[in-house]
Amino acid sequence: MDIVDSQIHFGPGGTDAVLAQMDALGIQACLVDEFWGLATWGPGYTLPNGTFRPTRPTVELAAALHPDRFAYVARVERQDPEVLSLIRIAGDDPNARAIRMIPAVTATETDAFAAGGYDDIFAAADDVGMPVFLFVAGHVELMPRYLETFRGVTFIVDHCGMPMEAGIGMPDADRPDGASAHPGPQVAYFDQVLKLAEHPNVLLKWSHAQGMFGELDYPSPGLIPHLRRAIDAFGVDRIMWASDYGGNQSGETWAQLLHYLLDSDGVTQDEKAWLFGRTVRTALDWARGTKDD
Repeated sequence: MDIVDSQIHFGPGGTDAVLAQMDALGIQACLVDEFWGLATWGPGYTLPNGTFRPTRPTVELAAALHPDRFAYVARVERQDPEVLSLIRIAGDDPNARAIRMIPAVTATETDAFAAGGYDDIFAAADDVGMPVFLFVAGHVELMPRYLETFRGVTFIVDHCGMPMEAGIGMPDADRPDGASAHPGPQVAYFDQVLKLAEHPNVLLKWSHAQGMFGELDYPSPGLIPHLRRAIDAFGVDRIMWASDYGGNQSGETWAQLLHYLLDSDGVTQDEKAWLFGRTVRTALDWARGTKDD
């Protein structure tokens, strides 16, 4: 089976170690958002207006050396004065498969997202044909306006679209203490996520499910009914699996994040083929490399 992990984080360096783990797990390729942790939000640098501009030195090198194994998302920020140029540059880069934005991290960005402040960004993505990954945890009800306006853009909702899992803190410049802890899990919110399925240009990234749904006991059989609801709503060809290796915060190993689903008898082999590779390759126009299974 062609297994593609549609989100991992790694760096600095570490390419050989990640490749060794991929080979041991039977993972053909990984889509990388280079991210060194919440403490720095790096790699990158702060612009004169205070906006942080992400960079991706590790994965750019990894993808240049191993284009059949690695591709990446270009994470951009709305308040970067060159954001539209960065999207156009990413559109020219054969190893950049999508852009990624995280408007749900701060109240300021969530409000801007609600007010239509991302229109120019999504128009630029449309112009260059770039899919958009969105971390909108617990705010998916704000998406339909964009989905209708930008029907030519493929949007992928990160981390099941759910509010963050219990105890996870995210930096929030709008709070005096500098962080916002999430109560989670809020399982009933999944009804809001499933409503997005009526829009054909939105897909779901099935990641962080253990924490989002409060099913932390490996192999987490309680997740399968939630996944079945998603398959029934979206169709399996609009759902992609990701481990979020390097960013998952609920304690599972990379192998556990793969095998709880790969070994499940609650999902058919054909469904697994879509979840583990076919959906992400189709959505991102990402041809399979030459490495054998």
